[in-house]
Amino acid sequence: MANVIQPRLLDLIVESLSGYFDHALINLGGELVSYPIHNTVISGYLVRKYVYLLDTDAAGKQILGASLMDKDGNTLANQNMNVVKNDKGFLIGFDFTVRLEASTVV
Repeated sequence: MANVIQPRLLDLIVESLSGYFDHALINLGGELVSYPIHNTVISGYLVRKYVYLLDTDAAGKQILGASLMDKDGNTLANQNMNVVKNDKGFLIGFDFTVRLEASTVV
């Protein structure tokens, strides 16, 4: 059987996926605090989104989780955590790998 899915379709899906994420909500000791997406890395069919808490942000507070949100405030991805933030910066990463299968009916 010939390849049904062409690489360009996967490229378009990866680009589209990356664009859905607008900001993050970080659970700091029970309080939800909004943070911007710090950086995005696209490598092949992998999309990485990073959220960065500055040295002075939330020092001594417990980070209970992080969520990536769309522009309308809908949660798109969650990550549970249980980390006490020190006085150094803190980077939270989310990885998304795109895989697509298709079959043809003859």
